[in-house]
Amino acid sequence: MKRLSILWLVGSWLVGVCAPSVALAGPWTKDAGHFYINTSYSRISTDSFYAADFSIQKIQPYTQQTWNLFGEVGIISRWLTATVEGTLLRKNEISGQGATLGLGDFRLGAWTGAIVKPVRLSFGVTLGIPTGDAHPSAGPNADAYAQLIANSLPTGDGEWDVEGRASLGYSFGGVRRWPVLHYLIVDAGYWLRTGGFSDAFVYRAEVGTRFPYKFIERFWFVWRFVGVVSFATQAEAARDATGLGNGVSYLSPGIEVYGRIWRGLGASFGYDSAIRGTARSVAAGAQIKLALSYQW
Repeated sequence: MKRLSILWLVGSWLVGVCAPSVALAGPWTKDAGHFYINTSYSRISTDSFYAADFSIQKIQPYTQQTWNLFGEVGIISRWLTATVEGTLLRKNEISGQGATLGLGDFRLGAWTGAIVKPVRLSFGVTLGIPTGDAHPSAGPNADAYAQLIANSLPTGDGEWDVEGRASLGYSFGGVRRWPVLHYLIVDAGYWLRTGGFSDAFVYRAEVGTRFPYKFIERFWFVWRFVGVVSFATQAEAARDATGLGNGVSYLSPGIEVYGRIWRGLGASFGYDSAIRGTARSVAAGAQIKLALSYQW
């Protein structure tokens, strides 16, 4: 049963924690009538897990695949940008034991631009909506073990939550003495959990670079660090009954390459993984992400 309990928490990390850190409007709000939409596929496969004491434990091979959506639209230039993000389809699978498939959770947000020069500073509030299934069923004729497997593979966290975040941005370069373009984003926020979970501090640092040379100027090269620090104690993080995903913490470095295909249409590839010693109650494996996006 210990192995199954660990798998429960692996699912918890990807259901409950990636949501507030994967997609954000950030400091550059949209002008009225302009929008951005992104659809992506992500996958993680692992046989290891960071336990509540930060140690690495072996688990039954686990794979998760998701089809995600993120969009933002400008309502009032500078002052109001609305966002929506969520998982349209999520498949969780324990090798040789079972799988679940279904809709994941969604989040609705609103951002406002407080400062636009010489730096950008915006504030956002995001509401988490429990549209996923926190307690999947193995079917009416399933035995107790099959039902236990299904319950360990949720597609949602089963709670309403709220996150407030401040996001600071600065862009520079593109001049004669330094033609290379850059942007920098630093943001942080407080994640208020409501369904038996401990609250958390969330943060991100991101740097993007574009070289102004033929063909390669189509690409942005992005480096980022995303972190979550839960306020749960080690005992709370290790107690399955306290709630899905409770105690999850990590610092995850990642890279992404975005390429412009035609006008506002683009594609990107991303890779990230949690750093040992900073992570607990999360999968000890890398996540890959492929995305298509369009903006106007």
